[in-house]
Amino acid sequence: MASLLKEIQSVFSTLSDKEKKIANYILANPEKASRSHIQELAETIGVSISSITRFTKKISCRNFVEMKVRLAGVAELKEEEGIEQQLASSYRDMLTDVQDLGDAEQLQSVLNYITKANRIFIYGLGSSGLAAQELNYRLSRMGFVCEAITDPHLMIIRSTLLTSGDVILAFSRSGQTADLLQSVTKGKEKGAVVVAFTAFGETPLTKLSDVILWTVHPLRNHYLLTGLDLSTLYLIDRISLHFLSEKKREATYLETVDAIKTRET
Repeated sequence: MASLLKEIQSVFSTLSDKEKKIANYILANPEKASRSHIQELAETIGVSISSITRFTKKISCRNFVEMKVRLAGVAELKEEEGIEQQLASSYRDMLTDVQDLGDAEQLQSVLNYITKANRIFIYGLGSSGLAAQELNYRLSRMGFVCEAITDPHLMIIRSTLLTSGDVILAFSRSGQTADLLQSVTKGKEKGAVVVAFTAFGETPLTKLSDVILWTVHPLRNHYLLTGLDLSTLYLIDRISLHFLSEKKREATYLETVDAIKTRET
């Protein structure tokens, strides 16, 4: 499912409505899909066999059988499980998915851009704003010059004043949030590097981005986690731990810990 999940997410925005129905079903029910005959799957989803055949080719499978093989073994939530079991299962699956979606070269590029940035502006609206604030909190405590922007008006103002050497870290699960896209476009015009944290490929955001870090499609956890999901937090932790491994960054971070302790006493 690993590479197949990434393949589905990367082409999702280019799929037809019928193909999106197929993708949504597979993302939500990978185990059922892997055990279904093509006729059975078509009837369950409400599409034609030919639509499924076209879909398999769009996600780089030679045929339906190959797609089933790649789906085989993927765990899904069981309806009879209680809330605790569903949540634990969802977390396990999401950690597996986000690790499998990862690209070491892409991540290293992001780390390099952050390291060399003159200024870092972290964009996010709605629940993505929570991610922006969290990453800003982490990076600022390690000495980076950064700011989380979660207001669309302030976002376009900041983008208008960006220069070459600045970096935008843009959180948007859909990659199609209009206010964020307007600001990212302006920032790109001003010479800023753009990094996208997103669950969908071939979107306006990914087309504007220099680097993409993938989060997990919300249907993989049946929309149980609709705010700051674990896959986004995983990426934030991964970036944070990289920089905390540097002695100077760690010392700066610990200095802020001492400052907070002193304030509390």
